[in-house]
Amino acid sequence: MHQRLSGTIRMRQLRRLRLPTPDLLLAAGVLVLSAGLLAGVFGREGLARRAGALEDARAETAQQVRIQTARTALVIADTDAGNDLLTGADPERFSYRLFGYDAQPAFLGLVAAARTDEDAATLATANKYLITYAMQVAAARTRAQDGQPDEAATALAAASQVLHTQVLPRLAQVQEAGRDRLADDGSAADTAPVVAVLAGILAVLVIIGVHLWLTRRTRRLLNLGLLAGVAVLIVATGAGVAVVGASRHRVDEVQDHALRIADAVVEARFSAFDARSSEARAALDGSTVDDEKAWSASYQDALARLRTAADGEPQAVRDDVANVTGKLSYYGGVHERLLARAVAGDEAFVRRSASNPAPGGAVGAFEAFDAYSGALLARQVQTADDAWESAGANLRRVGWITLVVGLLAAVLGWVGIAARRREYR
Repeated sequence: MHQRLSGTIRMRQLRRLRLPTPDLLLAAGVLVLSAGLLAGVFGREGLARRAGALEDARAETAQQVRIQTARTALVIADTDAGNDLLTGADPERFSYRLFGYDAQPAFLGLVAAARTDEDAATLATANKYLITYAMQVAAARTRAQDGQPDEAATALAAASQVLHTQVLPRLAQVQEAGRDRLADDGSAADTAPVVAVLAGILAVLVIIGVHLWLTRRTRRLLNLGLLAGVAVLIVATGAGVAVVGASRHRVDEVQDHALRIADAVVEARFSAFDARSSEARAALDGSTVDDEKAWSASYQDALARLRTAADGEPQAVRDDVANVTGKLSYYGGVHERLLARAVAGDEAFVRRSASNPAPGGAVGAFEAFDAYSGALLARQVQTADDAWESAGANLRRVGWITLVVGLLAAVLGWVGIAARRREYR
């Protein structure tokens, strides 16, 4: 008897502790309101952060292009210096001006290309050695003009050594750091919208849970306000998923195709110009046969990079790369004839061929590769830039729509709960 009485007392105490239905409805309304607001805020923030990360990736890609341009320009200028000395560094010849023209992008924009303090410090050091390199090239030119070809060749070799050991490695270091930042931007772009989608899904689940509780509590099967809130949130979340999916597809395209091709073509041009520069210096100092191994290594690396650029690409891209490869192979054939005459001891022919701008000469044959590979690179860089822009095009707009929809869902849910609360007054 005593135990039964105690149980009855405890049940009455628990009933007193329960909140009345109007208060529970108020708490449910606050919960629904918060869920809608958070879905809108987090949805907008996630999409905006992805857009920002893609903008950073686009800027990083542009910086990569500037560094790549500087690297290639310096190797081209080094080649021009060798060609110029082969013709006596005559100021009256057009070849005399090519060194300064082709080196200009590096001289003017090296430090300006930095995106971080670390990059700026590295590029400033590279710029210091670049000045040393330019001064040594000028000294080599002076010796060539004075009729001292051997001394000119020695001075140019020393200048090229500075370029390849002190300048180009630092540019490659900055370029690699930029690639790491680009990967980080891609990771941030992928992570940000996940929070937005999860917030939308959580808000939908919360409102559905409140609706189920309200159905049991009030014996009303449907609450139009809550159902409308769920519907608009589902539509907004679906739209967010769709726009992020389209954005990720564009990012995958730019990373797997345009950027990969551009990187391969840049490295192919770099190696090819390195081979051409080596050929010009060797012709100048009579070491063509001795330097053939270095020339061949750079030439074969350029061919391998072009094969990499064509791997897995559509037929149109493979055709473009094949055209560029054909131009490089033609230059390789010209070099083979030059090498054969060098083996025979005809150094005069070697010098004439190495400085010959006609299609049958080394300069003329290589210019065709330069023009076609440069055009291919420019197209891929533009394709990459267009893809980055397209990938982030609608994210901010959909983000603002998501915020408005979240607010609308919150209002609809609150109105639906408020209608039930009025019934208890």
